Amino acid sequence: MRKSIIIISLILCANSVKAQFSVMQDGKGETSFQLFRINTITINTEKTSLGFSITPKDITNTKGEEYWTVTVSANAKESISNLFKGGEFQFSGKLGANLVFDRTDYGGRGNPGSGNLKYHFVGVELLYSRNNVFDSMKDFDNQIFDKTNIGFRVNYGWNFQNVRFKNRLLSYLEDFTAGISGSIGIKDNTDIISQVEIITSTQSFENGTSIRTVSETENVYELTSLIPNQKFSRFNLDFGKHFLNKRIFANLHMTYAIDENLKPVLNPSFGFFAIKKGAPLEAVVGIQIQTSDWSNNRQSENDRWERTNIVLTAGFPF
Repeated sequence: MRKSIIIISLILCANSVKAQFSVMQDGKGETSFQLFRINTITINTEKTSLGFSITPKDITNTKGEEYWTVTVSANAKESISNLFKGGEFQFSGKLGANLVFDRTDYGGRGNPGSGNLKYHFVGVELLYSRNNVFDSMKDFDNQIFDKTNIGFRVNYGWNFQNVRFKNRLLSYLEDFTAGISGSIGIKDNTDIISQVEIITSTQSFENGTSIRTVSETENVYELTSLIPNQKFSRFNLDFGKHFLNKRIFANLHMTYAIDENLKPVLNPSFGFFAIKKGAPLEAVVGIQIQTSDWSNNRQSENDRWERTNIVLTAGFPF
C-alpha cells in the first residue's frame, strides 16, 4: 500500500509541470509521432502501462526551433496485480529524452509560409526491467528471486502534417499526418517470451492422511529462457487521415521488429482517435485493432485471429 501511495503521489506531482505523451501508440507502445503537446497522463490497456513526459521549454512555433522532452513510462507484464507480487515491485519501463527539431516554414507577416508541419527528432531511452525468475537448480527456498536488467534504445524519426497542398498528390490526399522512425538498442527478451506458472505448496497430515495444500501461485520467467542483453531494432511507419473537421483521426500503423537470433516480425494496426478541438494532433482517446507477427514468422501456436487484440489508449488532461 505504501508503494502504491508513492506512485500515485509522483503522478500527482506531475501536475506542476507541462507534460505530454503520445496517445497515438500501438499496443506495444510503439509510434513514430512526436508532434503532441497536450498535457496528459496516458494509459495503454494492452501493455497495462502508464506514461507521461515533461517539456522544460515552451514551444514557440518558430522555424528552426529546437526543444526537448523527458519521457517516462512503466508497465506490468500480466496486469497491474503483478506489480507487487510477493511484496516486491515488479515492472518494466523506460526513461528517455527526445530532442525535437522544428523545420516548419511558419512564414511571417505578408508571407504565410508553407503551413505544413515538419519535424525530425532524435532520442535516447534507458530501459529497465525487474521480474520474478525461477531457477530449478537452486535450493528450494531460493528458486524464485528478482532479476533486474538495464538496456538502452536510440531513436530517430521524421514527422509531417499536410496542411497546405503544394502539388496534385498532396492536394488529392488533403489533410493527413505521416511519420517514420527507426531505433536500435539492447534489452532483455521479457517482452517476447511468456511467463510460466509456478505453484508453491505445503503438505500437511491429518489423521494419518497426507493433504496437499496450495499456498501460493506465481507467474515467473524461467532462467534458462531469459536473455539479458539482446540486440534489437524497430522501424515504425504511421499514416493517418483527419475527418469530421479534424475531430477524428484514422491511422494505419506498422512496426517492423527485429530481435537478435529471431526472425523479423511485422505488427500492423489500424484505429481511430478522438482529437481535441482545434488541435489536430492531440488525441484524447483511441481504439485500434492490432495483429502481432502478421506472417507468424516465429511459429506461434496461435492463429492470426488469436494474435489480434483490441488496444485502447486514453489521455487524461490536467
